[in-house]
Amino acid sequence: MKILMIGPDSKAKGGMATVLNNFKSFTYTDCQIIFLTSWREKHRIWTAIKCFFQIRKTLKQQQIDLIHFHVAQKGSFFRKAFLLAAVPKKYHTLFHMHASQFDTFYEVQPTFMKKWIGKVFNRVDEVVVLSQEWAQFYWGLTNTKISIIENAVFIPKKNPYATNQKLIVTFGKIGERKGSYDILNIAKQVATTMPDVKFILYGDGEVNKIQQKIKDLELSNISVGGWLDDKMKSEVMKHAAVHLLPSYQEGLPMAILETMSYGIPNISTDVGGIPQIIQDGENGYTVRPGENQKMARILELFLRSPELQRQLSDKAYQTLNDKFSIDDNFKKWIHLYKKINQGGS
Repeated sequence: MKILMIGPDSKAKGGMATVLNNFKSFTYTDCQIIFLTSWREKHRIWTAIKCFFQIRKTLKQQQIDLIHFHVAQKGSFFRKAFLLAAVPKKYHTLFHMHASQFDTFYEVQPTFMKKWIGKVFNRVDEVVVLSQEWAQFYWGLTNTKISIIENAVFIPKKNPYATNQKLIVTFGKIGERKGSYDILNIAKQVATTMPDVKFILYGDGEVNKIQQKIKDLELSNISVGGWLDDKMKSEVMKHAAVHLLPSYQEGLPMAILETMSYGIPNISTDVGGIPQIIQDGENGYTVRPGENQKMARILELFLRSPELQRQLSDKAYQTLNDKFSIDDNFKKWIHLYKKINQGGS
């Protein structure tokens, strides 16, 4: 079975690129995957046009069984709709939805655009989403079958987490959607009782803006660390006590999966697919978006108890082993590919 996979440059920043890298790194026995790049930071329009013709050429030269599109909102959706037009209707196709804000994107569209978006979804054989919460949303947009396959990560053989650490990390794009500015308020509260605790935001996005805000608030316990490659991130995670992600909108954050695979408990919000990963008080904590004081209190309680740190760390690591390992994840994908290819969508 041959799969043609369409998505952004796997060297790009962000969760979708991480998922693409996972697909590229896995050793397949039941299928072959051919990768085509639809987006690069430079030459975005040309990359999409080039990909259109690469799809047509590949379909003529190879016996392709299914085309797997990685899709988000806004430009990503429009690009994939354009590229879908390169695929004759006789081929099986699926949209793999990574979007954290597709509901917001959809709601601001005029009526004719909403109808067109629905037609695009109806054109594919399957829509794959990251959580039950997102499945309920897409059921309202399309008649196409919806499947749920969560993200997954490679997991260390042993839990490397160490208690009594004083470093709070956040990985991902910096901005309001991720709750980055809420972290400044949390850091300010924690500084009054635990001045030795340090916060570092690793990522790209509104870096200059948040650095200015840190300066304006005269915060000395928080800094911006920039974007990390996998090797650097692994080293940082060995010294982290908590991963803090107070997001307002999410899909199924790769940052949460990656940190939990290292046994790092997460303090996050109950949005998107997060509640299906984090069981509040069991392997981490969730609050409602914007509950900064509650997050600060939870953080202080957690950092004062090595026993609690070990307990939640072990359960976080076990959760990833049980439900979000790469091996189990790709078994689900192979099963879905075969089902669609056999007309069982």
